[in-house]
Parts: sequence; C-alpha cells; structure tokens
Amino acid sequence: MGKFGVLFVALLLLGTARCYGASIDIAGLPVVGAQPAPAAPAYVTSMGTPAAVTLPEMDLSRWFSTEAPESGAPADTYDPAFWVEVEAFFAASRTPAGWAEACKKASDAAGADRATKSEIGALACSANPAVTPVQRFAVQVLGARAALALWIRGTPGSSQGAVSGRQGEARLMCSVDVIAREGGAGSAYEQACTKALDTSYLTGDPAATFAALGEAFSLIAAEIAVRDPKTASEPAYYATAGESTP
Repeated sequence: MGKFGVLFVALLLLGTARCYGASIDIAGLPVVGAQPAPAAPAYVTSMGTPAAVTLPEMDLSRWFSTEAPESGAPADTYDPAFWVEVEAFFAASRTPAGWAEACKKASDAAGADRATKSEIGALACSANPAVTPVQRFAVQVLGARAALALWIRGTPGSSQGAVSGRQGEARLMCSVDVIAREGGAGSAYEQACTKALDTSYLTGDPAATFAALGEAFSLIAAEIAVRDPKTASEPAYYATAGESTP
C-alpha cells in the first residue's frame, strides 16, 4: 500500500507542474473583483429636475379688456379662446419655476406701475416675499373662474368637478394658508374668500358664481397693488431654513 501512496502523490505533483506551465486563455472569462459601476441611464439622472416651463403665446395686455379687439362690440364674457389662455397660465404657475415665467410675462404686460393695470398687475412678479403667496391665491381664483367659463361653454375636457376642485384649493388657502393670516373679519381678504367660494353654479346659477369669482379677484388685485405698487422681473420668496438672505 505504501507504493501506491507514493505513486498517487507523484501523480498529483506531476499534474500541478503541468498546470503551472500551461498557458490558459482567460480573455473570454468573467473577471471577479471590483469593477467600475455602469453609467446611470439618462432617465435616472434627470429625476428630481423640474421640466422646463414654456408658456404658449398669449397677449396678457388684452386679458382684462372690456371690448373685443377688432369689432368694438362687447367682449364675449365666456369666450373659450380667452379662458383657454388663462387656463394655460394657471397650469404653468403651479410650480415655482412656472410662476417665475408666468409672472414675468405679466410684468411685461403691466409695466412698472402695478396700480395702473391692477388686474394684470396682480399677476406681475413682486419683490415683496409677503405678497407672492397672496398672488398665488389670486391665480387660484382666476383659475377657478377659467374652469367655470369653460364648463359653461361646454369646452371639451371641462367639468363642474374641475370648478369644485379649484374652489376646494381656494378654501384651503382661505382657512389655513396665507390668506387666513392676512386679515380678520370684514377685511378685503375675508370678502374675497367668501366670494371665491360661491356655489350658485351648483344650484343652477353659474353666472352668479362667475361674477362672484371676478369680484374676488378684483378685491385681491386691489390689495396687491396697495401692498406692492411696483412690479418686478422675478418673484421673491422668504428664505428657507439654512439659506442666507442677501
């Protein structure tokens, strides 16, 4: 048995020696070890980056005109072409980047003196960070009016629910957001909130709600003109925690 053991060990040593001297091609074999991470796909790297905001072409200087631009006849109160523009403005303004673009367009249309065109001026950028949230409420009221006008005219995609939804957001602003802190009983803000939440359209009188929303917007616009008479090229916000103020 000792001879077989010696022979077995000799064979093992011979096999090891042959493997040591062999030239093995490992080019096609996977390499185990640290490898550079693959580049992240473009859709991953773009996550969290807001999409660029581009407003459609619109002439805001004509928005609150009481007459049709060509015929001289009274403007159509519920003109879908006009309210579709307002709808686009409202949709774009719902993000900080969108509001910056929207209010700049309104600033260009209103000019430097906000009070001379108070309604379009209400949408123009403010350098006062306390005014910017109030402007967002004004836009919310205007958006509710746009939704109502388009529903009255039966524009495709419009609905009574859209009006109610926008009034619901306005109600939240009035009850717990900045509007709740702007003024007490009898203030212009309380009056604007009451008018903005009119529900006559639910009982068959949409024209009454349309008028009430217009009055609410005008009240807020007048307050904005008093608080910040001059327009700006971009909106101002309060600095958040960790940010330094200039």
